Amino acid sequence: MEAQKKGYLNSEFRIFYLTNAEPRDFQSHYHDFHKLLFFESGSVSYYIEGETYQLQPYDLVLVPAGEVHRPVIHDDSPYRRLIVYLSPAFFDGYRTGGSDLFSCFSACIRRNSHVLRAKKGRESRLYPQIRELISTVPAQDSGSLLELYQRSLLVQILILLSFAAEGDNISYPAASVANPQVLRALSYINEHLREELSVNRIADACFLNRSYLMHLFRRETGYTIGTYITEKRLFAARTMIRSGCSVTEACMQSGFPGYSSFYRAYRKKFGEPPKESRLS
Repeated sequence: MEAQKKGYLNSEFRIFYLTNAEPRDFQSHYHDFHKLLFFESGSVSYYIEGETYQLQPYDLVLVPAGEVHRPVIHDDSPYRRLIVYLSPAFFDGYRTGGSDLFSCFSACIRRNSHVLRAKKGRESRLYPQIRELISTVPAQDSGSLLELYQRSLLVQILILLSFAAEGDNISYPAASVANPQVLRALSYINEHLREELSVNRIADACFLNRSYLMHLFRRETGYTIGTYITEKRLFAARTMIRSGCSVTEACMQSGFPGYSSFYRAYRKKFGEPPKESRLS
């Protein structure tokens, strides 16, 4: 099954505390919002854009919008985690006076890791705030005051994460498993997204047989190469439109060969014409 967009976000954030007590298969998927996961327990590795991280209790997994990911559960020990969905608008509201709550995500991007690992674990300054946020989840439909409290906890957590991300008490685990051939193909696609791309061109750039690359790519990512390219271009176009670009410019800048194919793909994916994605 191909990877697909999952989850929805009709507000600036949503919070979940989930437990899986038995092994299950998660399909590769992506979101058009950012994801923060606090891993509490289980035997789990986390796949993100061709790389795999072996999680330890109290790890924080940061997945920027548009990145393909899935957890892999290895046994029947309970998989417990806090998940926070964060819209781009959530971060926009706090970009004043040089502050940027997104800086913890930016730090992970700079260090080529999707995982923040507090060296002190439960003794870190983050842990009490995260536990308090978890305690609010069962009652999160109780009204606007609770939502305001959750927002204040999220802001505190992101501030602490931003400070920790540049300090000595956080490490950035490297991916423990990564297929270099798939990583090379992913890197080539994302670096040349605005250009004409074909399976043959990508295979030649990666010095791989076309059929072998197609099979390997789908096995590792959950996507066909063509679908992955289209999804990445659609996400890039949607981001540009929401940031103020014209629809025509977004179509051209995201690499679509023509407006009609862009319009059909966009409407099929997002359920609305491109122009209706502009934020008011």
